[in-house]
Amino acid sequence: MEWVLSVSALLVAASFSAMAVYLILTLKSVSKTLDTLSRSLDGLKGDVEKVAKETEEVLRSTNRLIQDIHKKSESLNGVFQALGGVEKTIKGFNDSLGNFTVSVQEKLERNKDALAQVVQWSSIVLELKSKWEEVRNRKKTKEG
Repeated sequence: MEWVLSVSALLVAASFSAMAVYLILTLKSVSKTLDTLSRSLDGLKGDVEKVAKETEEVLRSTNRLIQDIHKKSESLNGVFQALGGVEKTIKGFNDSLGNFTVSVQEKLERNKDALAQVVQWSSIVLELKSKWEEVRNRKKTKEG
């Protein structure tokens, strides 16, 4: 029976040794995985820092752009207000011109008979003038 105890102790020792070897191999594998993970995380940390810096730069540029657009839109407000004043002036001019045109048309309508007479008398005067010049030219040619 002693030999059974020796074999049992040997089996327990072999099992313990196998378990110790397996545990060592597993821990080495876990250690390598953790080292790889640590290096990956360090690389990611650097990448995250770069992205954060670039994001800050983009935000600053965006803020400057927004401020520039705001300033330009404020300056354009003055232009649009001035254009509104020009529009009112042109509308006033158009209204005045329309009123003037209506006034002239009304006066022409009221005085169209007198105007027709003036035109007739002007035609008569011009015709008399041309006949007078003809007569004068004939007299000069006869005398000369």
